[in-house]
Amino acid sequence: MRNFISVFIIIVIVILVINVNIDKNDNFSNNNVDVEKKWDRIASVLENAWDDFGLFSFQATPDSTIFIEMDETKSELQLIKYLEENINKTDLNQYNIKITKKSLHEVETESFMMEVSGIVFDYLQENNYHDVDIYVPSIKPSPILKISIPKSSTRSSENIKKELEDVLASNKLPNKDISYEIQVVEQIDESTIESDALISDVVEDLEGTENHLIISDKDIFKGNGIYKMSWAQPSDSKEYKFHVTNNTGTNVTVQIQQSSHTKTYNLAANDSTTWIQSAASSGDHTIVVTTSDGRIFKGDVFVSRSDVPLN
Repeated sequence: MRNFISVFIIIVIVILVINVNIDKNDNFSNNNVDVEKKWDRIASVLENAWDDFGLFSFQATPDSTIFIEMDETKSELQLIKYLEENINKTDLNQYNIKITKKSLHEVETESFMMEVSGIVFDYLQENNYHDVDIYVPSIKPSPILKISIPKSSTRSSENIKKELEDVLASNKLPNKDISYEIQVVEQIDESTIESDALISDVVEDLEGTENHLIISDKDIFKGNGIYKMSWAQPSDSKEYKFHVTNNTGTNVTVQIQQSSHTKTYNLAANDSTTWIQSAASSGDHTIVVTTSDGRIFKGDVFVSRSDVPLN
């Protein structure tokens, strides 16, 4: 009889634990859906305010902060009042709002330099200049597109600069009144430069016994067309893989930034790819996904580091 009672108690406990876990999973799933719906409502209000309040971009971060960039000639107080009047207070109270004001000229310069960067990148790829690297353009104090070549390169920095200037002069760029500089430098420490990541033919499972999923962002919605996230690559992990799903109707560039060095990859509209990076340097890495025409980026981003060599 005692044995029967003991078994009965164990069965009851197991059932209770299973029910609790199911409830937790349901609550977690419901919370995710609620967060997505909440952000969709807020994003819709921000999109409607785009022209009237001179918005340049907006995005929400995992720490529940909404970053908004707006025209410096528009009223920040009027924008906040508009949001308070048009967004449910319960929704709005879940976020911290940080507003940055920029001039229209600054935004146009940023867009212009990204277009310049894209033309140069395409030219380097088409001509198999694999030893020439392009960096994210800087805007302040003046617009500069930085290019680097290894010391061992047979091409001189002067020749590369002249070649790229001719390429850009032959393209019909908007806002030609924006002056910028192409800066070509020799790479001092080639050993810190990571080799190009290889494209995996099959989108592999990014989770496993030897793999550690360190970035897992699904259903991304970036109003400024730019997704950016960083991670720390440990010294005992020499490889990682990164996967991007592009659900927008335009091409995106995927950049891996490390120690002021940037590698850039292209991903077509409504496509997805997994890249494998071997011989990875330790330290901070950043993945940046940017739409080609500034539209909202929608998609998924995953990064997984590995303790064993990846195939």
